[in-house]
This record gives sequence, C-alpha cells and structure tokens, in this order.
Amino acid sequence: MTHDVLVLHNLPSEEALFRRQCGDSDTSVMNAVRHVADALEKRGTPHWIVGIRRLAELPDVLASAPGSVVFNLVERLDGGVNDCNCVPAVCQAFGRACTGGSTACLFLTLDKALAKTRLAAHGVQVPPGVVVPVGESPQDTLPPGALFVKPLCSDGSEGIDTGSLVLDRGAPLAAAVEQVHRRFGQPALIETYIDGREFNLALMERYGTIIALPVAEIDFSLFPPDRPHFVDYSIKWQPGAIAGRVSPRRIPALVDEATAVRLQTIARRAWQACDCRDYARVDTRMDASGAVYVLEVNSNCDLSPMAGLPAALTAAGIAFEDFVEQMVENALGRCSD
Repeated sequence: MTHDVLVLHNLPSEEALFRRQCGDSDTSVMNAVRHVADALEKRGTPHWIVGIRRLAELPDVLASAPGSVVFNLVERLDGGVNDCNCVPAVCQAFGRACTGGSTACLFLTLDKALAKTRLAAHGVQVPPGVVVPVGESPQDTLPPGALFVKPLCSDGSEGIDTGSLVLDRGAPLAAAVEQVHRRFGQPALIETYIDGREFNLALMERYGTIIALPVAEIDFSLFPPDRPHFVDYSIKWQPGAIAGRVSPRRIPALVDEATAVRLQTIARRAWQACDCRDYARVDTRMDASGAVYVLEVNSNCDLSPMAGLPAALTAAGIAFEDFVEQMVENALGRCSD
C-alpha cells in the first residue's frame, strides 16, 4: 500500500542573530527537502511539503494537511532552542507516524553534556568536559590538555570557529566562553581536545536492525597549512573555505577492516545508548594511541545531497530513494505497534 507523506521542515529563521551567524544551515534544510521530495517522486509516493517557523504552528498544520507519515526535516525553530525536539511528540499526539528520532532522543542528543553522561554510562568513551552556564566564567575544575569550546545545544558546527581550540587557559579561554554566551545565549561546553583522526559513522535502521554504513574520515590533508584540524562552521557550510572542495571527506576511509569494525561497533553502542531510531551519524576522534572518543551523536542528521549520510549511502550502494522509502516504512511500523 502506498502511503502519502508530509515532508515537514523549518522555514528560514526570522531571528536576526541566527540569520547572520548560521543562515547557511537553513539553506541546507531546503536542499534536504528537495532531496527527499525527489526520492518520493521517483517512487511515485504522493507527498506534500510544508514549512513551519514556530512550534505553535504545527498543530494547525497536522489538523489540516494530508499525509499519514510525517518526514521530519525540522532542524530548528524560532522561539526556543529545544522547540524543534517536540515535533515527533506533537505528531504522535495527532496520530501521525513520524520519521527520525523521538522527542526524548532529540532532547538528549541536542544537549551535548547530557548526551556525554548517557554515553559514558553505557561504556562509550567521551572527552572529559565541563559546562559553564551563561554569565559565569571558567573555573579551576577544567578537563586536562588543550581545550575545545562550543555551544552546549547547537548542531551543524554552529558556534565553532578557529578560536574554539584554546591552548591558553587564561584570557583566551574566558574570551571563547564569553563569545558562546553572547552569540548563542546558552551555556558553553569545554572539552579536552582530542588531537588525531576524525571519523564519521552513519547508521540506518531497517526493520529494527541497525546497519553501519561505510566509515568516512575527514581528510585533514586538504586543509590549508595554518588551519586547525577540525571542521568549523565555515568549512562545513561556506564554499571556498577549502579550495575546490565542498566537503573534506574520504569515504570509505583508509582503515583496515578491524579498525572499521571497531568504529562501527562503537557507533552502534552510541546509537543504542541514545535510543536513536531510523538514521543518525556518530562523530568520533581517534588519538595517537588508537583510543576512540565519541564527540557527538547526530540524530536526524543532515540529508542534503552533499552531506555525510547520503555520501555513506552511495558508498554502500544504497539508492537514496530506497533509504527514504525505508524510513517511511519504519515510521509506519512504529505507528502500528
């Protein structure tokens, strides 16, 4: 049976601060919308595309718009940093199947400190870190080594720039924390910076089975000589940050089979710790000793054509339209449980 699909996304922000600092990620959402809609079109699946800007708009949309399945591409909403996380719960309240992470999972994975606690409790190694609330300054109880400063509840590398890596625990650290507080109005997370290789692990669910896709590695050899070896906002979103490259990604990564399996096993454990569903991307770092640290779990990760998960699907020989169809089937299966 063919089920009609409501492709739900966030409209570009009306908040001036976000438009000025993070508007590129809004563009990526629309690229993902077109990618998913094209996949549904290829399968002959009836679909409608609806955008919302605030959570309060969603009940009216669900009360009037067709679509037995909601393909959730809402990445942020004006009003509150956590409002977008409520979309699956509202869809459930209206009896609509919804793709991607549950509301509980989205709340957990957006809050990086909360996610770190959950991961560590499940035996997943994470960098040591502390949270500095808005208006406060870094204290003496800091993690060891070089430090990395980022917003507590942002994704898409928002709030990360070349100044996020801090070697001086004095004024430069205080300045990096203050910038997060001022720009994003949220706490800053200070972590030990894990110097080494960076691997991204994309996963998808097929009828309850977690499938680990080919391992991707950030190719730091493409970075300019003076560029720190991490993906900041400009490298992720702004063409030209690395000449001639849209993404500094190598997939499949140049690792032996045993290392690939180890990375994929860690990613599956992170998925299970955070109660992910449908699809996710787990970002990791491997230090010189071979120890692997999970940096983030990205539930409902980017599905735009050049993003990591679609690239991993291609490397695995899985057509994007097959992936989209599977996500719809997964959502319907949960709704009928």
